[in-house]
Amino acid sequence: MAPHGVACVIRSAEDPLFGPVLGFGLGGDTTDLLGDVAWAVPPLTDVDVSDMVRAPRSSPRLFGYRGVPPLDVAALEDVLARVAVLSDQLPELLHLELNPVVVAERGAYVLGATARVGVAGTRADGPRRALPA
Repeated sequence: MAPHGVACVIRSAEDPLFGPVLGFGLGGDTTDLLGDVAWAVPPLTDVDVSDMVRAPRSSPRLFGYRGVPPLDVAALEDVLARVAVLSDQLPELLHLELNPVVVAERGAYVLGATARVGVAGTRADGPRRALPA
């Protein structure tokens, strides 16, 4: 029922040393076999999120590669930014994977999600991740 588009994967994991770590890649072989994934540690600015979407080598597929219409990258960036905030603000979220997130010409659609929650540990990185005021 979702429109045709490009499948993407968004992952968040709680690292004991760094705190939340966010991963983004296009779905399929490029992510699974080749490790074409961008990584970042929240909190993220809108520029960080934009850079993260453009970092994988397969990202031109989102921007009209070989005559295909460009996709709604702004909607994808919105989903990625929301996952970054969620993983940063909720230390009980140990792992989150949105797979696939289908990016169409209009909108981004989360078709599958898995989450693992647990007792929040003390993050070793503390206030170092806070953005300057």
